[in-house]
Amino acid sequence: MKKLFYNLRLFDGINDELQDKMGILVNGERIERIVEEAASDQYQDYELIDLRGFTLLPGLIDAHIHITVPFIMEVTSKGLMQANRQIGMNFENCVRYGVTTVRDMAAFPRKIEHWREKINSGKAIGPRILTAKSFITSRDGVPEMAPTLNPIEALITGGQFVERLSTPDEVRRAAHRLVDQKADWLKTQYSEHSFLFHGKLSNLTDECFAALMKASRERGVNVAMHHTEAAGFRKGLQFAVNSLEHCSTDELSEQEIEQFVQNDMSIVPTLKVLGDSFEIEDILNWLNGEGKKSLLSEPHRQSTAGIELLMKKPYPPSDYMDKFYPDIDFFKRGYPVALKNVERIKKAGGKIGVGTDTCGTGMSFFGYYWKELYHLTKAGFTNREALKAATSVNADLIGINEIGSIQPGKYADFTIVEGNPLEDISQLKNVRMVVKDGQIVTRNMPSPHPAS
Repeated sequence: MKKLFYNLRLFDGINDELQDKMGILVNGERIERIVEEAASDQYQDYELIDLRGFTLLPGLIDAHIHITVPFIMEVTSKGLMQANRQIGMNFENCVRYGVTTVRDMAAFPRKIEHWREKINSGKAIGPRILTAKSFITSRDGVPEMAPTLNPIEALITGGQFVERLSTPDEVRRAAHRLVDQKADWLKTQYSEHSFLFHGKLSNLTDECFAALMKASRERGVNVAMHHTEAAGFRKGLQFAVNSLEHCSTDELSEQEIEQFVQNDMSIVPTLKVLGDSFEIEDILNWLNGEGKKSLLSEPHRQSTAGIELLMKKPYPPSDYMDKFYPDIDFFKRGYPVALKNVERIKKAGGKIGVGTDTCGTGMSFFGYYWKELYHLTKAGFTNREALKAATSVNADLIGINEIGSIQPGKYADFTIVEGNPLEDISQLKNVRMVVKDGQIVTRNMPSPHPAS
């Protein structure tokens, strides 16, 4: 149970610079001590793990993910047979690429609780999980592609991915039920226009949002609000939700940003969602290569078909009112505006976290966490600031103070990468080892040994 990780460069989530030739003593699931110039012969009662000069960071945190979505949009018999196995792969893929903690922002309630229990008991590999369980939304609101399931479908999938509601009492009862089901957060949304070519959308009333906020205070849980427009940002300000998810693709006013900071709110901008619209061909190439290791055959087939469709002309297809095709031009138009909004929020002192929306769109797959940090650097972050957002800032945002930095007493969650991500943020792609709760959960150490 006692380990010494040594011969490493340390980014602790607090200091700005890498610390060379460091060692970390781990006792059980916690960090015992950080030492300099650790010599292995001094610690004979520890398991000795030579990291060969690689960079050790706090375990990465994804503050916006949908980890129980099996990458199946069309119900097929093969898809149903593979869905549960794919969900299990999702959890493994998450940690394989360096993410040790997630805040899931909408899931099938019983499904995610089942996997959380398996992971916590050591019966499955996966990240530490916080979850909002079902998405609380209006009758025809975002996420438009998620239907209300009939009782048989809900039994198979593990409950409703969305709760489509219309009255304050329905919202109140749903909020309390989700917390009873061990929801750590509550998730809602405000979007006036569809990004799926469906035009204007309706939303929950202010009375419904007031009921949701009242229930959240009674139960001691935070509220997150999906938005993609300035109108949604303003709605979040009106009710002082704890975090706003995604980012407005309309320019925000100085007064709105100032109120956001004064309210001590957070935002998880998921800029990659917009940025992916410029990289469709690269995503397809990934699916035809590395993606085959991350997806079972039916999720892979459906994901590939969905990406290929985005490249066909004319787009969208003629049945766009009956099906769900993302408005790629909306994403492309919105990207530079969202970057500027994030930059202005940062300059104003606002709290900005890191989330990828993996599994939440047809274009977002595991292995691209680094890309969200890359987009943050396009919004004025230094690499150091982006890495802190991914670790210590995210830990504060999601409310777990025992992760996010390398300090004695905190959980021993580490992501070890080859290269120096403070110089090149894309080095986060080169994950060589992942440690969660003091246990090595994935190892990919190359040979021969690199120079330190």
